[in-house]
Amino acid sequence: MRAPLRLLGLMFVAGTLAASTTAATGAPPNDDRANATGIGSLPATLSGTTIGATDDTRDPRTDCGRAHDTVWYRLSGAEAGRLVLRFQAFGDLDAIVAVFRTARSRLIPVTCTATDQNGRGALSFPNAGESYLVLVGRERDSDDGKFRFTLFRQEPTSKPPGPRLPARGVSSWVDPITDFDDAWSFTMRPGVAYRMNLSPARGRCVTLSLFGPRTRSFSAAAPVHVVPCGGYFAYTPGPGAGGRYTLLVTATDQRPGRQRYHLQAAVEGPDDMSPGLPLPNLGTRTGTLSATRIDVVDLYRFRVENRSEVVLTLRAFAASRLVLLNENGRVLSSSDGPGALTATLGRGLFYVAVRATGGGHGRYRLSLLERRLTTTTILANGLRSAIVSPGSSVAIDVAVNFSPAGRIRLQIDRFDPLTGWHFYRLFRLQVGGSGHAVLSWRPPAIGHWRAHASFFGTRTASPSESGTARIVVEG
Repeated sequence: MRAPLRLLGLMFVAGTLAASTTAATGAPPNDDRANATGIGSLPATLSGTTIGATDDTRDPRTDCGRAHDTVWYRLSGAEAGRLVLRFQAFGDLDAIVAVFRTARSRLIPVTCTATDQNGRGALSFPNAGESYLVLVGRERDSDDGKFRFTLFRQEPTSKPPGPRLPARGVSSWVDPITDFDDAWSFTMRPGVAYRMNLSPARGRCVTLSLFGPRTRSFSAAAPVHVVPCGGYFAYTPGPGAGGRYTLLVTATDQRPGRQRYHLQAAVEGPDDMSPGLPLPNLGTRTGTLSATRIDVVDLYRFRVENRSEVVLTLRAFAASRLVLLNENGRVLSSSDGPGALTATLGRGLFYVAVRATGGGHGRYRLSLLERRLTTTTILANGLRSAIVSPGSSVAIDVAVNFSPAGRIRLQIDRFDPLTGWHFYRLFRLQVGGSGHAVLSWRPPAIGHWRAHASFFGTRTASPSESGTARIVVEG
């Protein structure tokens, strides 16, 4: 009995020591999310610790990994604008820092970071004047420890209007922590159409904002146009709106590090804007595009006089596409990548844009094939259903509307009451100048027969199929 009693005594002592250690250490006051430490006016510097903190099963996961022994901070009422958080962990603490936007009881992830080999980390995020929670915890295999972080507003470092944008554009970079924005200026005249293209590095998101010529402060002015994640757009200044505009490039991607981009602006050329270049039927146009430079899109026009089948064929690099529009700018069809785009169009003026996408660049060839829609009809002795006597000939007339020439495939079938319809004979005919092809055919036996015609089409007329003409030979 002595050994068990001694074991129980040791367990009691150990439990007492653990309890006393926990009591001595104590959990941080912001261990629970409901008791998050408030962050006052900015800039603010706060110190904290994960020592004594506990894991909560309700703690959200982050994109930077699972945080343990978490503590919480709350930010609310801060003026809208981009915020930067710089973090320093002490001792052997490898920390995870995450920001969440609060919506009632839900936590919506905003951004996160993990400390580097020196215990440092940094992140930035756009503050919309809402409430946010900042989580700090240790990585799974890390020791607990103390830390300090500073939260401050990130003001634009650039001033309008900025240096002039070179004619060939500029390749540079921004960083969400150390170099938040770049300002470049570009002079525009009223009534002149201009094109602009911001091409971020693949996998990155960089914003382009266009500010008017009288902008004195980016924070006090509203941009006239914004491209949230880079891209191509056109702009024409209105009356009295000419001058030196500012193109402000800002880091949008929350990940620290250089976010490279190429920015270029130029006057629109005849192949960039309406009315575009003419694209003749049976014709081919060639050009060169680049999604990372200023020649991103070329515009062509063509006119359809009669209801037609239109085939637009693009031979180009993989990252390219066609967009077909009517004269009111409504998109009728599009195709991703090179190949053929087919549409049935009525009378009118139409446009087709060739666009480089996803970093694509190179030469292309665009061809137009416009074929008027045809209808093919077939009659036997002038009727859809003819009755003839044995040995009589039948005049089979095939008519093709809107095509003065072309080949026809005429198929005749016979009917067997036991097994149904069976192929009998095939004829190949040529449409004459009148749009008709006539065959005199003598049925070899009594019974039921049928004839069906297919028009193969031409370069200017579409294929079409007829219905059937029935022939009954009475015996």
